[in-house]
Amino acid sequence: MKINQEDNLLIQSYFTISFLTELKNNNFLNSDYYKKMNFEDAYIKENLPTIGIDNQGTLLIFLYVMLVIPKQLLDKVFPNEFVELNKKLDRIKSFAESNYKRDKESIDYLRHIRNAVAHARVEFIPTVSVTFKDKDNRTNEFCSITIPLVSIGEFLTELQKMFFVYLENLKQKPIKKSVVK
Repeated sequence: MKINQEDNLLIQSYFTISFLTELKNNNFLNSDYYKKMNFEDAYIKENLPTIGIDNQGTLLIFLYVMLVIPKQLLDKVFPNEFVELNKKLDRIKSFAESNYKRDKESIDYLRHIRNAVAHARVEFIPTVSVTFKDKDNRTNEFCSITIPLVSIGEFLTELQKMFFVYLENLKQKPIKKSVVK
């Protein structure tokens, strides 16, 4: 069976973030291989170990891949898990404020975080927290969600669990070279 373009994009994006995770897990930046590598820009090679593989940019890439690229796909496939993930975000957040009309009963954390990441409205306090800001200029509605960086891993782990299940189902379909390239 042929994998459609949407699944292909998810697979390739997820493989890339998984690869970055494995590089981090295997301490790649301290490896002999890294030390012997030639970079076009020596400044990057010299300073990359300082910021590490799991940095602010990587978090944005991960969230973009797991929330923005799949659009509504994952929440349609995993509606119950998305409800539970919203509850988890409510527990781990250190601050949340919204004046969106549809958030009167409860804030839809995933939707607002997805929008904030898609529009690069994310602010970091290094080693402390990340704040996601969603706003609708047409209605003057806004939402701000702050998550401590020590808790962000819980959020990513829950998203990864959904991806694992989704990809396990896709593994049943053979990957054709013409699609993957």
